[in-house]
Amino acid sequence: MPYPPATRRAILGAGAVLFVIALLSYQDSFRLDNSLTSTLTSAKNTICRVWPGQSLYEELYDDCDETIKSPFIGVADTLGNPQRCLKGSSRLRHQITPGHNWSEVEWGFVQRQCAAFEHKLSASEYLPHHIWRRPADPQTVKISSEKRTAIVLRTWDDYEYTEKRLTWLRTLITEASLQRPGKYQVFFLVNVKDPNIQLEEDDAAYDQALRQFVPEEFRDMALLFNERTLKAWYPLVQEHGAQDQMYQALQIFSQKFQQYDYIWQLEMDLRFTANVHDTLQSATAFARAQRQRNLWERNGRFYIPHLYNTYENFSAVVDAEFGDTGIWGPVQTPDFIPKGIQPPRRVNNHWGIGEEADLISFMPMIDPVGTNWVYENNIYNFEAGAGTPRRAAIVSITRSSRRLLQLISDAQLARGQWLVSEATLETFALLHGLKAVTVPHLISFSEETKMEDLLGDINKGPPHSKAGGDSPSMLYTKNGFLPGPWWEASYWFTGNGAAKIWDEYVDGKLLPPMLLHPVKEK
Repeated sequence: MPYPPATRRAILGAGAVLFVIALLSYQDSFRLDNSLTSTLTSAKNTICRVWPGQSLYEELYDDCDETIKSPFIGVADTLGNPQRCLKGSSRLRHQITPGHNWSEVEWGFVQRQCAAFEHKLSASEYLPHHIWRRPADPQTVKISSEKRTAIVLRTWDDYEYTEKRLTWLRTLITEASLQRPGKYQVFFLVNVKDPNIQLEEDDAAYDQALRQFVPEEFRDMALLFNERTLKAWYPLVQEHGAQDQMYQALQIFSQKFQQYDYIWQLEMDLRFTANVHDTLQSATAFARAQRQRNLWERNGRFYIPHLYNTYENFSAVVDAEFGDTGIWGPVQTPDFIPKGIQPPRRVNNHWGIGEEADLISFMPMIDPVGTNWVYENNIYNFEAGAGTPRRAAIVSITRSSRRLLQLISDAQLARGQWLVSEATLETFALLHGLKAVTVPHLISFSEETKMEDLLGDINKGPPHSKAGGDSPSMLYTKNGFLPGPWWEASYWFTGNGAAKIWDEYVDGKLLPPMLLHPVKEK
């Protein structure tokens, strides 16, 4: 992600204000020195355009194909309108073509320019690397009272940026931050594998690594870290590798960029079959609408439409099963005083409705105890050890609040308390009594999978953690992978199912809003 030219880096808050005034006055394209433009198309609807005088954001929709014939789970409308499908051909247009050399775009600069329409940005907003590499200073970094959300793409220094992958990344940024601006800002968080590079102290070393590991078009939205960075922040934690500490860099990001109240962490091999902005907004709206009563019990199992028909029926079944005996507020722990909002004294059906979730996940949050998961007993520096109440959700694709990340950061810094990545956000949310929601999105399985086998495999655990229990096939257990339906599933952490569906989508199949993972296309 390239640095903008020196003249652009010099643009301060006053310059941003003048820029907006000019746009509002002329209602026309404002040409920059490399022809990047942002256009205010109407008083109520801002569209930021990369190329002057052209809108490349035409969205072509059609009725969805009847293509989900294989067994599936989840609610069809949690990620958007299941009857209105977005054509892949209208989205993936970011290849290099005559007059449109996308590799020359500076995506970070365009995003920040676009955000200036919606927010009063400080000068520091134009210098993300300076924020990232200086000591956290809440007084100067917190710049807006309006809730904002960052999207952080986790990647590696040796990630291969093929043309297909570049096309997807440009699409994601365009849809999330430019086509519907004002809500999301996209960043790259780049894990540099060499722990000896002094990314914090050595400007030249940082700049060299940035040029070496990140394509020019993304450099001004990329932030580099390595294990040396994480060790300096969290010296009491014994492990800093990505496998076990997927969120430490995000914790640092949240402290450095305190203007973002929420952060989506997405993986490079995740694909959306619908508009990225709209999908994330729909998931957020679903989570906001959930009530706290028996929420952890709902989170602990897959929603199966074949059995319940509607999510409301599913919720009623869980309520009938648990009554008022489910988790209500923080789970008791001797390790710290819970920081979540204290629940009402009496259980009711309204607490939590309309409140933002501190954690959003796309897989059930199960109790790892008794699962035979390879990381079942990996919990460190908690007083009760493996007896500590916990939750875990596979696939580290989540939205977390700055509050939750700060609580985890405090625990790791002061007491060295940590769990593996898939159990970190979930466990701290449980112990602090924060609102955490599993979004039951559409997940399809192989057409060869029989519904009765699926029902018997994915919800066979105890009532509070039905997606868990003894050796669930969705986990990598101490006995390795177990037989089950997940290898061809559209959302898991390995297998070929997601890639096959994505290829069909790119070739013209009209699919409802889905998350596909992993897609390893090159």
